[in-house]
Amino acid sequence: MKHFVLFLISLTLIATGCSTLKQRAEGPLALSSSPEAEALFSRLQSRNSSLRSFKGTGRMRIKGTSGIQQARLMWAGYQNEKLRLEIMGATGQPVFSFANDGERIYLISHTENQFYSKRGSNANLEKLISLPITVSACLDLLAGRIPAKAPLLPMAVQGEEKGEQILILKGLDRKTGDKKIFIDASSGDIRQIEVFDTDGNLAYRAEFVHMRTVSGFKVPGELRISDGNQASLQLVVERFWPNAPVSERLFVLTKPH
Repeated sequence: MKHFVLFLISLTLIATGCSTLKQRAEGPLALSSSPEAEALFSRLQSRNSSLRSFKGTGRMRIKGTSGIQQARLMWAGYQNEKLRLEIMGATGQPVFSFANDGERIYLISHTENQFYSKRGSNANLEKLISLPITVSACLDLLAGRIPAKAPLLPMAVQGEEKGEQILILKGLDRKTGDKKIFIDASSGDIRQIEVFDTDGNLAYRAEFVHMRTVSGFKVPGELRISDGNQASLQLVVERFWPNAPVSERLFVLTKPH
């Protein structure tokens, strides 16, 4: 658990940031756009579009430069803008609390009675989970959606002969890399998402190992994220509450008395 302190304290020092170069991977080619790609992208963007807020509990296992960490986790999210995380100790009480309300990031280390806050939106979670994922991308993955907050252009659909579709998305600004979305051709489920940096290197790969349906929403039952090198995260979702009531105060932390 002490390693989480170092992760989280470092997180408060950045709101956004460039990830270090990852394992070289072949990025999407600059292919011509097609009506098929545009139609598929539109369908994916509409997936779980009415899922505005959610809460969940589960178990996570993180492998990074500091070794392997395991903990229970509780979370809440609103759209792809606001996130609250509670990392639980062996007694079931919160050890660390993290929040991003869209304007500031917050951290409380309950064991050390320390409080941190810094202005910033869409914080990068690399110092927390050893993977270069932003708050908005994390929220989209937890909600069973594709991370598509940045401007993207659907370029082509490939791989249909293998029983899957691979949607190629091209980043349209200097800060946005390309993406590949792997979809089961028969069920339409998202199998995997590959996110590249602007140099064409693999930033991270997110695998929906198991999906389940909760109140009509298809959401992850198990999610694995890796950088193609050494860092990885496994999240097993135990309970999920779609469109759960959340308040603005939930995403703001204050200094403990």
